[in-house]
Amino acid sequence: MRPRADSLLLWTGGACVYGCGTCPYAGHGVPDGIALADLLGGLAGVPDREGRLAILVGGEPFLRPDVLRLLAGIRAAGCAAGLVTTGRPLLYAPVRDKLRRADLAYLRVQLFGVGEAHDRASAVAGAFAQVLEGVRAWSDTAAETCDVDVALSTRGRPLARVVDELEQLAPLLPTTVQLTVAIDGEQRAALAHDLGARQAVASLREWNTDAQRPLLAWEGLPSDAAELVDLAIAPPLPSFVHRRPPACCLGTLDELALPRSPDDGPRANSFNFIATQTAVPYEQDVARCTAHARAGAVSPARALWLVDGAQLRLHATDTGDFDLPAVNRLKDELSHVFVDRAPAGVLDDYVEGMRRVLPDPRCDACVQHAACGHRFQLVDEPPYAREEAWIVAHLRRLRGRVLDVGCGEQLYRDELAPLLRSGTVDYHGLDPDAVSLRRVREALPDGRYSLGDIEAFRGTAASYDHILCLRALNHVFDMDEAIGRMAELLRPGGQMLLVETTPFAMLRSAAQVAAADRAPRAGHQHFRNVGSEAVVPLARRRGLRVVHHHPIGRTTTNQWILLLERPALP
Repeated sequence: MRPRADSLLLWTGGACVYGCGTCPYAGHGVPDGIALADLLGGLAGVPDREGRLAILVGGEPFLRPDVLRLLAGIRAAGCAAGLVTTGRPLLYAPVRDKLRRADLAYLRVQLFGVGEAHDRASAVAGAFAQVLEGVRAWSDTAAETCDVDVALSTRGRPLARVVDELEQLAPLLPTTVQLTVAIDGEQRAALAHDLGARQAVASLREWNTDAQRPLLAWEGLPSDAAELVDLAIAPPLPSFVHRRPPACCLGTLDELALPRSPDDGPRANSFNFIATQTAVPYEQDVARCTAHARAGAVSPARALWLVDGAQLRLHATDTGDFDLPAVNRLKDELSHVFVDRAPAGVLDDYVEGMRRVLPDPRCDACVQHAACGHRFQLVDEPPYAREEAWIVAHLRRLRGRVLDVGCGEQLYRDELAPLLRSGTVDYHGLDPDAVSLRRVREALPDGRYSLGDIEAFRGTAASYDHILCLRALNHVFDMDEAIGRMAELLRPGGQMLLVETTPFAMLRSAAQVAAADRAPRAGHQHFRNVGSEAVVPLARRRGLRVVHHHPIGRTTTNQWILLLERPALP
């Protein structure tokens, strides 16, 4: 259970242990940390506290002799317990045993550099090695029950040096932990204008594609730098039950940012290439093609020519939701471009309402290739036929208890209905949109349904044989929390099917675009456009193994499939 915006921070007080010389509390006790009675009273007044994460921060919470009683108080109030620590106490087996019995759900370990840099900041020789040994020992003890963040502060060092430190740190940590880059306030501001800092961040874009590394997360990354990484972690301000802690080398509360949704708000997952009045004859011989000279003021990067019988029709995009590199990647590298066949301009038929277009291979030999938007040809067959056949075959094999996350836009009612009627599956649908849920209830009346998000869903742990999340993962607010919650609900030997789409472009007429713009927007929008390669590390960290992986690509489509399994008990 990772922290999110509605988590609670509890100031424990305690002595500062870092000796950095910048904190007025260095070497002294902080007398006004939260008392057990205050904690219980404060939590009692928190609405909807069941299952919410409450985190002890300090100072060093382990310097409190009653730290275990505080953790027990958190659990007694119905919350999950977490704490932030220097990590050295984890070196001792009795401490680890007590934390395990305390049912600790979240642990954050602070690092202020690698090797001697951390030792100097903590004023303890050998502290870095001790922290790593403690983290490894704790991960061996509680890898499946406790989320662990190792947070590397960037304070006092350029981000280029921090990148080197991350490379050094990765092989020293278990792959089950999350490695968090905690960007401090000064560097957060510098990212707006410091090209070197932005390049340092961008150099780690592909980090999470390597399954042999700990998952990398970002904290304190400004929203205008979010495009530099695949999963930028935004800094929320959690609730604070007692009082705001003083500033110290751990940072103020604002700087002690905790991860949540990867985006600041909804984002587009598609854009339009709109048909223009410009057309030229289609020539088999590219040397005779005049398309490159007829685009007028339309940039080749924002144009394509669709083969339409004996002519080529110019289509152009003015999208501001995607930058030019993203447009070119979708069009020229992946060819995830589709013709909208719905006359009303509203895509409501996922199978027959679209047709893919692919580049005309003759264009590769054209001397005007770089100056042209290129010719595309229609592929007159359902674009998702292969993926849909696999999904349908999997759904028909479902048995036992099934949780369908984001069930409202139910495209597989024909496959699920007979399984529900016969009692082959015990179907439970979950969706945050009441209107969508009412529609699916009418289509599949034999199921059970709950209104809400998966992050807040409180089903019985290890109780489902199958979990479906079909084109709903991009809509959840906190993807890591959602995957973690689904993993908790899955029985040993159970399987989780994730299906999602990445961005794409639609070829439409102006009338179709206008009709689509007039259509009512769904209330639950995209928060991200995640690819399967970014999901695999999250699933792996939750103890799930990959059974089947169908990624996106030029030879496939923009729809990926990931079938995960919780290993059966020995």
